[in-house]
Amino acid sequence: PPAPHPGAQQSYPAPYAAPGQGHGNGGQGGSPMVALPLPPAPAPPAGPTAKRRTLIAVAAAAVGGLVVGGGSIAAISGGESVAATDDKPTPKPRRTLPGQPPEPRWTYSHPASESAPLTTALWRDQLLVVTSESQASAVDLRTGKRVWQRADAAKGQSALAAGDLCFVASPTEFLWLAPKDGAVVHRVRYADGFTDLPDLQVGRLAGHSGPVVYFTGSRTVTVKAPKPKKGKKKAPDKQVPEAYFFAYDIVRRTELWRTPVPAGRAPGTPLYRVVAERAADLLVRQDSVTLTAAEVKAAKGKGSVRSFDRTTGKLVWVKQYGTVTPDAGIAGDEGGTLYAAVGADLQAFEADTTKPLWRVAGTANSLFGSPLVAGPLLHTTERSQQVGAVDRESGRLVWRRSTEVPGIGSAPTLALSSSGKTLFASDATQVTAFSAADGERLWKFQDIGVADPKGATVSASYRAFAVGKNVIVQRDRAFYAFPVA
Repeated sequence: PPAPHPGAQQSYPAPYAAPGQGHGNGGQGGSPMVALPLPPAPAPPAGPTAKRRTLIAVAAAAVGGLVVGGGSIAAISGGESVAATDDKPTPKPRRTLPGQPPEPRWTYSHPASESAPLTTALWRDQLLVVTSESQASAVDLRTGKRVWQRADAAKGQSALAAGDLCFVASPTEFLWLAPKDGAVVHRVRYADGFTDLPDLQVGRLAGHSGPVVYFTGSRTVTVKAPKPKKGKKKAPDKQVPEAYFFAYDIVRRTELWRTPVPAGRAPGTPLYRVVAERAADLLVRQDSVTLTAAEVKAAKGKGSVRSFDRTTGKLVWVKQYGTVTPDAGIAGDEGGTLYAAVGADLQAFEADTTKPLWRVAGTANSLFGSPLVAGPLLHTTERSQQVGAVDRESGRLVWRRSTEVPGIGSAPTLALSSSGKTLFASDATQVTAFSAADGERLWKFQDIGVADPKGATVSASYRAFAVGKNVIVQRDRAFYAFPVA
């Protein structure tokens, strides 16, 4: 692309990524934007062929609203990416400005003609599986091109590897799809797949370990009223929910165990989340929104963690930790330590004894979100938009830095690159990349949203998925594959 006119301000193309300290707040509530000169663009090779390639790149930019890397990749609508196919060498990419993300390897735009994505998951290092109200679709992680769509897997979740197949849990059944074309190879309907539990309703997956998935389910049963005493009127029968926690092998397609658990708030399925996997047991917490009113009252503002035997499913214990609330940010490790938000601080506990180990003070008027265990470190996130790293053994604060998003909102969601070298903090405003070892702020990224003047305002938060040497950044319908260390 041609160099800008001397003295002109830089206009950030989509995807928008402000250099240096900026975070793309549109100039509101901050210092005036400073005009930065772009480095000179490399001169294109002379000749009619070069002119034709330039016209093609410009035309693609006009259609899709995005030119990346000197014309090497152009994103268009319609659910696919367009990459240069000219076998002649392309010009070297321009020097990246400080704080600007690397050029994406590809971009993918979920078609505007389809419903917006509900869930996104990675299948091995090969597919990005996106589900919506109408279908599931798969995007090739190497090219960013959509390879199949499958209506059977609409509203699905957690695309997992089940041998050579892609496992998806839909609201009504388990599905095993062929990764090549999305064809349904096997299916198990919840209502009749568990023969002794007719009409079973299955909730969101609680977690998985290798080929084993964990989930809760419930059904409503009729409890006959006792025979009345002589001369008394018979009481009506009762409709009572009963709930179970399951372990299921998705390769062998067989149930490993189930254990009865207290039913949740109507319609009865409690939603669990595995917060730690240990050699002998699973540590599980129930989502607070599914606790019954009686359970909330009995807990007196405290949350509980359950331990289930991994071999039999037997409930081992139920414990509370200090004043940790039912919806506090929490995570655990394989060694038996739980890390949880306590008031404005982050505290570590021995899981089996509930003994406090150490405490890290939070920032003013803030709360910690769910931390991320990473080797000897525990990466932290706060509502004040601070992220950091703590030594897991001692609780020593290694580093803490701000994403520089103004105000207090939800704590950023954390993800780590496959190498463990780069930490990503995603929130409603941007994605910020940090050096995981020392907190050096590497770059920020913002998607421009719908470019059409009459287009809808995008309110979806950002998400980051690490895969191989890439990180996939999603904001609603837009996906970008950035190379990372």
